[in-house]
Amino acid sequence: MNILRSLITSRIIIREKCLNLLLILTHNEDISIRNNSLNVIQSLHEKKEFKISIEQYASKCLSYLRTSKPPEILFSENEKLLIISTDVWTEDSIRRCLSLYLSLISSNHHLIQSLLNIYIEVDKDINRVILQILETSVRPMGMTSSELLKLVKNCPIGAEALITRISNIRTQQMTPSRDIVENIQDLYHKRISDVRSLVPILSGLEKCDIINTLPKFIKLPPPMVKEVFKLVLSLNDSSGTLKTNFILPSELLIALHRISLEECELKTIINATSICFNECSTYTSDILVDVLQQLVEMTPIPILFMRTVLQAFSLYPKMVHFIMNILQRLITKQAWKQPRIWEGFIKCCEKTRPHSYSILLQLPPAQLKHVLQITSELRDGLVGHIRSMSSAQHSSIPSSRLIVIEDDSENVLPVSLSNSTQ
Repeated sequence: MNILRSLITSRIIIREKCLNLLLILTHNEDISIRNNSLNVIQSLHEKKEFKISIEQYASKCLSYLRTSKPPEILFSENEKLLIISTDVWTEDSIRRCLSLYLSLISSNHHLIQSLLNIYIEVDKDINRVILQILETSVRPMGMTSSELLKLVKNCPIGAEALITRISNIRTQQMTPSRDIVENIQDLYHKRISDVRSLVPILSGLEKCDIINTLPKFIKLPPPMVKEVFKLVLSLNDSSGTLKTNFILPSELLIALHRISLEECELKTIINATSICFNECSTYTSDILVDVLQQLVEMTPIPILFMRTVLQAFSLYPKMVHFIMNILQRLITKQAWKQPRIWEGFIKCCEKTRPHSYSILLQLPPAQLKHVLQITSELRDGLVGHIRSMSSAQHSSIPSSRLIVIEDDSENVLPVSLSNSTQ
């Protein structure tokens, strides 16, 4: 390779022939030869006298992808004997056509346009390879490349996946520019409608935009949802500066609880909240206390509230006294008027025995009777709890509750009990 380079740069008479030989080596069957020749070509491409010839050859190789089968020039004589490998496009032959062109893009951003044109015209197998090997070419281009900004702004139909991939590569190690964010958002709202296109620009979105798009984000595959949550919870940028548009852990979990069932299936929302709970280092007991305190004050109480209460208790049993305060607040909010919340209330009382016995005694008689009729464990436990009380403690229990507890009736009360008062 070094000899060829020397001949190209010093021997004008044979320069063209040697350069052509070197260019042919850029799609050699031997990957090491291919890579070494590409390195030499990249250095020559920086010189004005070679730039046009190199780019013309690279463009010719790129154009081969439009053909129904790979051209013979890509293969050695030995390879040509293997009809199967040379008569159809394979990942290797696709890479050979792309390698030279892609290696030049970082030094001439304008070349990205022709790649975009090819992407639109060729089949999905070739597109897949382009998306796979694009990274090393696009990453050095930076966030301020006018050519890339132009592509995003004027994205042709059929190139949306490529634009999304380019945006993803460019934003992995740097915050997207305002122009990029606005253009990707515009593309999303008008053309793409695939929420994955917004993932690369999450760090540039406003908090309200992120929250409003959560119902769509959580419909993505779980690993991607986890990645989205990780991105929005990354509060500090590389310089350590707080980003006010990012969502706090408590805000994210609360936002998930506020998603309506018209926007998303309940199971999908549950799966999303589970991703949060699996991050124990992020969702500490203090964070969950903050979340539950805010959720319990909402009207109506979010449908997943009691599930979250139970998960919090499962993760942090020491929260039991705080959870008793939550149950007490639910009584004042007449939780029995929301069937799912009421069902969760009862289940929570079962899980938190014996702490919950004092809470049960605060229920209105009708609701207390309903609880005791559907769960014998709470009834038996509450009876034992009362028997263990001192006379003074026993006398403090309203007689209306004692009558309910001593009642031997086994008939579940009708639904009208939800309208009962103390």
